[in-house]
Amino acid sequence: MQKETLEDQKSNFDNITRLLESKNGWEIVFNAIPDLIAILDNNHRVVMINQAMEKKLKRSCNECVGDLCYRIVHQSETPPDNCPHKQLLIDGLEHKSEINEDNLGGCFDVTASPIKDVNGTVLGSVHVAHDITNRKEMEEKLEKTLKDKEILMKEIYHRVKNNLMIISSLLSLQSSYITDEATQDIFRESQNRTNSMALIHEKLYRSGDLKSINFTEYLETLSNDLYRSYAPHNSQVQLKLNVEKVNLDVDTSIPLGLILNELLTNSLKHAFPNGMDGEILIELLNDKDGNYQLSVSDNGVGFPEDIDYKNTESLGMQIVNNLTYQIDGEIHLDRNNGTKFTIHFST
Repeated sequence: MQKETLEDQKSNFDNITRLLESKNGWEIVFNAIPDLIAILDNNHRVVMINQAMEKKLKRSCNECVGDLCYRIVHQSETPPDNCPHKQLLIDGLEHKSEINEDNLGGCFDVTASPIKDVNGTVLGSVHVAHDITNRKEMEEKLEKTLKDKEILMKEIYHRVKNNLMIISSLLSLQSSYITDEATQDIFRESQNRTNSMALIHEKLYRSGDLKSINFTEYLETLSNDLYRSYAPHNSQVQLKLNVEKVNLDVDTSIPLGLILNELLTNSLKHAFPNGMDGEILIELLNDKDGNYQLSVSDNGVGFPEDIDYKNTESLGMQIVNNLTYQIDGEIHLDRNNGTKFTIHFST
């Protein structure tokens, strides 16, 4: 194929210019537009329609001229409530509406732009209807696909939760056959870890948003469950919560829930020996910039001075350190007035 020369380009440009300057040039362009176009007066009467509109209506322009637009298009004796032309006649401004019209065979984005004389008086409007039927059908299919995916994800979370609860029950049954207190304690801690993960999946299953979890609600439930599990009925240890409303994604919520499980369990088990009374405080704070602080503190006997909490054989502290690293957080220990572990993390 030969390249188009400058002379060819100029000739083509001149041809279009002559066409536009010809007597019926604007009409040729008017009919070349694929959108449905109608020119209306200020009484809703049709002044002109393009060929695309003629094809949709199966009526010629001459048959439509002078007739009421809403009678032709909507087969109604009154304009529809969302008629953009009706709104335009009130304020003289451009208006848009989405109209689903069986007579036109689909759904359309309709724009009515005012036609004004030199004095600014509205004489009528230009209606441009863009066919969005295929787009709407795709949106509906996509919405159905997303809904199906959400149902599937909820079912997965539900089944994971059920499987974790089965594991928890098996651990509980097995521990009932164990007489050694230390070994029984290991099973109990494993059961609580399993329960903390099961609780997350239960929250996800019941949540309207599968991307995030109401972590505040989860923290309150988990803390109270652990308190009832470890604190005796006549315990003088009080559990207090100071938590702000926080929603977190599942990738942060699961490790953070396990961290909370370990830190609170440590306080309940070791901070108040021999019936000692005291207080455990759990705080969850948010600076509104995506930075969070989770702390578990108690006024008990204190974390042993001779133990490096970042390098210890304790499985619980290993879990805390590893999971803090997993969420790109930082952990700090304050030994003043008991023990306070603080986890700083961001989302």
